[in-house]
Amino acid sequence: MKKAILSLVVLLVTVNGYAKTFEFYQTQNIHNKIRLNNKTGELYQIQSDGLKVKIQSGITPKSSATRYSLYETKNMWNYILLDNFSGKLWQCQYSVDANSHRGCITINNKALSSTNRSKFTIEPMTSMFQFYLVNQDSGEMWQFQWNFNEDYRWIKKL
Repeated sequence: MKKAILSLVVLLVTVNGYAKTFEFYQTQNIHNKIRLNNKTGELYQIQSDGLKVKIQSGITPKSSATRYSLYETKNMWNYILLDNFSGKLWQCQYSVDANSHRGCITINNKALSSTNRSKFTIEPMTSMFQFYLVNQDSGEMWQFQWNFNEDYRWIKKL
C-alpha cells in the first residue's frame, strides 16, 4: 500500500513539473497569436513577422502552479485574463497599430478566494461585454462586465 501511495505521489509531482507553462491563443487576426505564461500571467503578442510585444508583465512572478487562463471575447482585440485561484480579472487588449492601446486593465482586483488551487471559471453571457465568474467548488457566481470606459467595468455577486 505504501509503495502504491509513493508511486502516485511521484507521478503527480512529475506531471506537475512537466505541465505546460506557455499557452498560445490564435487571434482572429491570422498574423497574431497571444502567448500566455499560465503560471505568472505574463502576456505577449506574437506576430508572424517576428514582432513580439509585451501586453502584460507577470502578475505572480514566483508561482509554480498553473493558475491563469485567457478567455476570448466577441471583440477580436480583447481577451479576459482570469486568475483561476483568486477570481481576479483583467481586460487585455492587443493591437496591430503601434499607436493603439495594448495592455491589461483591471476588472476585479479583489481576491474572492485565498486557496492555492484552481477553482474559478468564466462563462459567457448573451451580451458580448458580460460574463459569469463561477466558483466551481461552492457554486458562487458573479456577473462582470468589461468595457473600454472605466465607468462601465464592474463585477457584482449574484
